[in-house]
Amino acid sequence: MLEKVELSIVIPTKNEGKYIGHTIGQFEDYLEKYNLEIIISDADSRDETAEVVRRWQEKCGNRVKLVVGPAQQNIAIGRNLGAMEATGELLFHTDADVRIPNKDKFFQTIFARFRQSDAVAATVPIWVYPEESGLPDKLYHILMNAVIRLSFTAGVYLAKGECQLVRRSVFEKINGYNEKIVAGEDCNLFYRLHKEGRIGYFYRLAVHHSPRRFRQYGYVKLSLIYLREGLSLLFLRKSYMKEWTPVR
Repeated sequence: MLEKVELSIVIPTKNEGKYIGHTIGQFEDYLEKYNLEIIISDADSRDETAEVVRRWQEKCGNRVKLVVGPAQQNIAIGRNLGAMEATGELLFHTDADVRIPNKDKFFQTIFARFRQSDAVAATVPIWVYPEESGLPDKLYHILMNAVIRLSFTAGVYLAKGECQLVRRSVFEKINGYNEKIVAGEDCNLFYRLHKEGRIGYFYRLAVHHSPRRFRQYGYVKLSLIYLREGLSLLFLRKSYMKEWTPVR
């Protein structure tokens, strides 16, 4: 029987066998220390994703859970299916390729801030893996993080899916991610959450992610795609894309 879980890490996957083992493994020494659980919400992967997760289940017991959903689902559905199995007071929505550079500082700061304030959600700056980060990656992410931070001042509340920390009670109150949104479900969630309470930006923390999508599309093209999706959600209240193509 687990002690009361304080934080549930929810990770949607689709053919993420290359990354998911390392992503789970980084938390191995912290699961009991901080009363964490990891929930992998898998969209019926055709690679070794589920096998890798089950190996971690054998090692970590019920601190690692695997939820298998339908193959045809968008990321919002995957995140919601994972959250339905969560028992923690806080949800940490993230991605299969995300690493946290200083986990003690990360979790200690999160728990302290949420206990001491009435914040309903929070996010942190996002950077590319240091070993893969070149000058274009650094410049783009400096700009992206600045835009996200300024969006809080502007009342827009942008936030990327690599790191979305949410009180579970409030997440459930607003019915989680909007499953009709193919791309931009992350920003839409935070915009709706800000109506329920204060949103925090922990600028002294960070998470790192793979630059794989930037490598495939390029920064200019990908930025234009993000802009198009944002404008479509803003003015048409729906995604322009019919499907968000995974990059593996």
